[in-house]
Amino acid sequence: MLTTAALLLLASSGAITATDGAVSVQDFADHVTDGDWAPAIQAALDSFDDAEHPGGTLVFPPGAYRVDSPIHLGTRPGQWGLHLLGYGATLVGSAALNALDWSHVEPEEAEHGAPILVVSGVDGIEGGNYCVEGLTFDREERGNGVGISLPWDGTVAKNTTFRSIKVTGQKVGVHINYQWQVFFAECMFRGNQTGMIIQNHGNNIGITNCTFRRSHYHGLVIGPDRGQTASNGQHISGSIFEANKGYGILLLSSAQTFIAGNYFEANGNHIGVLTPWQTTIDTNLFWGFYGHGWRRNPFSDNAAIVVQGARRLQLRNNHYAAIEAWFRRPEGGTRWEYVPVPPGPSGVPEHAPPEPEQEAGFEYEQRPVPVLIAGRLEGDFVFDTVPEVHHEATIEATRIARDVGMEYLQYNAETNRFEERSLLPDEP
Repeated sequence: MLTTAALLLLASSGAITATDGAVSVQDFADHVTDGDWAPAIQAALDSFDDAEHPGGTLVFPPGAYRVDSPIHLGTRPGQWGLHLLGYGATLVGSAALNALDWSHVEPEEAEHGAPILVVSGVDGIEGGNYCVEGLTFDREERGNGVGISLPWDGTVAKNTTFRSIKVTGQKVGVHINYQWQVFFAECMFRGNQTGMIIQNHGNNIGITNCTFRRSHYHGLVIGPDRGQTASNGQHISGSIFEANKGYGILLLSSAQTFIAGNYFEANGNHIGVLTPWQTTIDTNLFWGFYGHGWRRNPFSDNAAIVVQGARRLQLRNNHYAAIEAWFRRPEGGTRWEYVPVPPGPSGVPEHAPPEPEQEAGFEYEQRPVPVLIAGRLEGDFVFDTVPEVHHEATIEATRIARDVGMEYLQYNAETNRFEERSLLPDEP
């Protein structure tokens, strides 16, 4: 079997042919029109048309490939199991691609704009079984369109893996819509408006050892879902969420989501837990905050995890550091309320947001806020730290299990705070 290095060497030398099970896009250079590689790449993909012996490798030799129209993977049965290999190769979405009127089955597709690569299942064969490896997806005019789209078009590209790809400069790096069994490993999503959106029954999505960095809004968004209960069964581990101006991860309607062993640094907020069910957030490190006054979130005032309407949320073994927010109460009073930080100008150089003006008649306190409860709290929870409470939150679950021994957390309505309690009897 040829190695990746050997395939790239053969492709650059023109020695690969379809009979080897591998094809180079350079073999279809005669389809390039005015610098647009989309017809050539599509022709190369469509050359895999043997339904009885599907699959093979399509090699992109190093270089930039301008794309003026979307490329479609999954148009023919012979593409089932295809491997797209392109270390050092960049697909560049052009201004012409941005200008396309991209309307699809779901309205979110039209809102995000035209994609560079569209991945669909193969008619008549279960799933897609593709592997896309090493390619970079970029834009001439940054902040437009979608890098990779897995849309709902009547097929499901099950068992598709993206390995060591980089997606940058897109409005949405990857959009997954009513698809499942999709996996990302060692991928980079950097400098997009939003790194990835999973919605409308996006099930069994695995994200391992990836980086979501410098998104202008959020790194990863799960939801919202339309006509479905939720997107289920995501596994997010060993990844980095850094310097995203919104949430590192925003859970809008996810279920059975497992977030473990990740590193969060300098995000507007780290995790927004809005309406998830049976979600576990375990053994993550939350460090610092963005602090530049971006105000991408309703509660972007330095909380690691914001909880609003969650159910059966499990927080275990996480480490929280360098995250604080302001609270106040009337002088002589007992009830604390959350104090929003004044929004600052975008891009100010300071690493901390401005302090609030302190009104007469109140005492102010800055406290660590690993978890901020900002909405309705109901159902069963396990927390690994004492949460803080927004004064407009609705606390229906007044007792929360504590992930340490025989302790639990009890809400005190007079102070608007959770306090540590023990199940052990008091010492005589």
